[in-house]
Amino acid sequence: MSAQADSLDTVGKAGEKTEKPWLAVLLMASAMLCFTTLDSVMRALYAEHPLSMLVFIRNLVQVVALSLLVPVLGPRIVVTRRIGIHVLRGACMVLTTVFITLSLGNLPMAQTYSITFSTPLMASVLAAIALGERPSPLQWVCIVIGFAGVVIVLNPEELVVSGALVYPLAMAFFNALLYVLTRYGGREDGPLTLVFWASLAALVICLAGLPFYVVAIPMSAYLLLIAGGTFGTLGHLMIAAAFRRAPTAVVSPLLYSQIVWATLIGWFVFGEIPEPHVAVGSVVVIASGVAVLRMGAPGRR
Repeated sequence: MSAQADSLDTVGKAGEKTEKPWLAVLLMASAMLCFTTLDSVMRALYAEHPLSMLVFIRNLVQVVALSLLVPVLGPRIVVTRRIGIHVLRGACMVLTTVFITLSLGNLPMAQTYSITFSTPLMASVLAAIALGERPSPLQWVCIVIGFAGVVIVLNPEELVVSGALVYPLAMAFFNALLYVLTRYGGREDGPLTLVFWASLAALVICLAGLPFYVVAIPMSAYLLLIAGGTFGTLGHLMIAAAFRRAPTAVVSPLLYSQIVWATLIGWFVFGEIPEPHVAVGSVVVIASGVAVLRMGAPGRR
């Protein structure tokens, strides 16, 4: 679930009327597979290489890929008047990448994603505080139930022995903050502009610290990061395309298809089988998140 908020909110407005909702569903599910593949690459490389270098190269690949697409997508995607907001979003993107990698390096994939799926619930709370968007009473009920599902996934009996559970919670928080900042920035900028500037800001932040952490890594790691970063960029483009072809209420719940890919990859690649409490909690979190999304955007105070 690597920093997907950039493409989620503003694109839906362009695609409320569509003739190909089935294509939107296919694009969204494929985007989730791309993000899960990227996360899997980061997890595999984190076992042997410094996290700081992985995050830097991952962002570099995405900025280069998007820059190469400017002639195709049009120069308007680099035009913005909200540099300050994008710097904050870039910082959130760096932190979400760091914490999802730490999470996957210390926890099973299914458990990690089940916890990070609390992002829409956290975003609803943050939006209520920062943007004055007021969830309906029924949405608040779903939010509370969703957080109860997170507690089930966490398994209180494990909290004492597994400090690593903080990582996916931190990832969900910063991803929720990224989502709220994206909603704010998206009032003027389009989805691809949001992705480009957040990626560029994240890269600049990484460059600022590069002299302190730069180390040599093998060519095989660079190739894997290029492949993973390309998948991540494709994921953002697929999300933008999906929201142009179907209403938000149809496409947004497909975010949770990532748990399917995570479970399959975790099982076949990393030999992980989800525990029962993770499966139960996942159902609660996903059902609550889908319900909140289906009820539409909160009203304003």
